[in-house]
Amino acid sequence: MSQNAGQQSLEVERKYDVAADLLLPPDAAFEEAGLRAEAPITYELSAIYFDTSDSDLARRDLALRVRRGGSDAGWHLKQRGEDGVRELFWPLSDAMPEGVRSELRERIGGAADAVSPIAELSTERTVVVLSDAAGAELVELADDRVEAFDRVEGVARAWREWEAELLPGAPASALDVVEPVLLAAGAAPSLSLAKIARATGRLVDAARRSGAGADRIVALEALDRADRAAADARADSRTEGAAE
Repeated sequence: MSQNAGQQSLEVERKYDVAADLLLPPDAAFEEAGLRAEAPITYELSAIYFDTSDSDLARRDLALRVRRGGSDAGWHLKQRGEDGVRELFWPLSDAMPEGVRSELRERIGGAADAVSPIAELSTERTVVVLSDAAGAELVELADDRVEAFDRVEGVARAWREWEAELLPGAPASALDVVEPVLLAAGAAPSLSLAKIARATGRLVDAARRSGAGADRIVALEALDRADRAAADARADSRTEGAAE
């Protein structure tokens, strides 16, 4: 592996849509499932996502971002597959690392030179690590409050979601233990697989390309309307607050 190569990892996670005022499950709910919840930690994250005007990355199930804040600040190139999301990581830098550019050229050829920012995301993330009775860390539960701006279309969206991600060495079955606790608290399996697709309003088009049924298309259209309305409501709230 060259010195420019990114650090590789595999993400296995499940996403859940939740109401803006929904509380995370109490420690007792996790304890009933045989899990111990560590004290929550909150991060402020900001990310810029990149693609070409022809969506060369999105069409190959790739996503490129640079993130600031949190425990994994840096450049991330992700590709979704059947077993999860494979990620290449490079340390944070103001300019795109040469390793990222080289990887893009291998994936999309000359289109790599046309990659530019397409969306900005600001996320308030509260993280709770869930362990088993022996203290082994199994799942990282992230409570994300997201504000996104689509630079191409000039559209703002906002939403809240929970992500349950397997920690290194944890069995895949750990997600099956966590899920009933989250569903009982009021969460629902997310209609969105990736933040960037939701931020740029591409969920409906992606579903149509995959042959999704009419019911799913209608649900995704409603989800996008709700995300836009939530962003408008937050903007109005800030304006009213500034006027007081």
